[in-house]
Amino acid sequence: MSLKVSTVGIIGGGQLGMFLANSCNKLGLKVFVYSDSQRVPAEKYADKMFYGSFEDVESLKIFSSEVDLITYEFENVSTKALKKLEQKNIYPPISALTISQDRKKEKQFFSKNKINHAGIGLLNNMNSLKKLETSIQYPVILKTSRFGYDGKGQAIVKNTKSLKRQWKENNYQECIIERKINLKKEVSVICARDIKRNIYFYQLFTNIHKNHILSETTSPSIIDAEIEGELLKISKKIITRLNYIGLLTIEFFIDKENKIFVNEIAPRVHNSGHITLDNANISQFELHIRAITGKKIPKPKILKKGLMRNLIGNEIKNVNRITSMKKYEGFNKNIKYDYGKKIVKVGRKMGHINFIS
Repeated sequence: MSLKVSTVGIIGGGQLGMFLANSCNKLGLKVFVYSDSQRVPAEKYADKMFYGSFEDVESLKIFSSEVDLITYEFENVSTKALKKLEQKNIYPPISALTISQDRKKEKQFFSKNKINHAGIGLLNNMNSLKKLETSIQYPVILKTSRFGYDGKGQAIVKNTKSLKRQWKENNYQECIIERKINLKKEVSVICARDIKRNIYFYQLFTNIHKNHILSETTSPSIIDAEIEGELLKISKKIITRLNYIGLLTIEFFIDKENKIFVNEIAPRVHNSGHITLDNANISQFELHIRAITGKKIPKPKILKKGLMRNLIGNEIKNVNRITSMKKYEGFNKNIKYDYGKKIVKVGRKMGHINFIS
């Protein structure tokens, strides 16, 4: 199976779209970007920009008519709108996007495929609350089923009163209740499946979050070989059962007893894979573009030890101070990435630094 692709369409103009567009440039592909706002990072490498709502079917149809295939840089794309496009080649597939957008569907997918996760139950009406409240062992984590990222829509609750209050603050949206893991390590598996159904893996990445936002990623992860093997086995099952094409990120929790829990899947390139821009033989962005366009893919290899440090909010103004911190002294060089976002906001990812040994 092969594709004749000369123009790739990317939905979303943020930093992930920017790096994807740059990879298209390097591979000799034209890249058109569809964004809901102007002056976005991806404009830097786009051959052509389209602007409109992500729910605007007519605008998306015009966009899709000018490209050979479509990909996207974030989960909150309207699947309803995508299904109405005449564009046949949308990668990753809409079916996987539909699952990843909804934590309820995600947990159901894990359970159906006998993959261990931290979900306890679904909170969607007062009857469900009554059924759950007597069996819950607190503390637990309450997460909205939809539109949660970087910690949005989730909170730790310590008792039934707190659970009810938090659910009310979430406007009684459908929520997932998860057990609080006695966390030892959080890791991500970044893998890809191409149009010929070949599967590719990087070595594992270890992640550290602050205020629910990724702060640092270490590559490769220092982890027991047996656990790594199990994580890759689970990841292979997930990417195969999804009938997936493109790059997939799977986040895992490992508890103090070395028990594995899958946290969530992200059908896209991922913040934890930014280090591959500088420490691997192929970046996650190029891997994704090669996988969806049918281009030859080398086996992904981590060539050097690396650490990615996110620049959140005003940290973009303090890069020199951060690079001179004692904790980063062991690295031989650092590479700074400024996403070019015009407005600095608290909690907003403004750039990152890759530290390389």
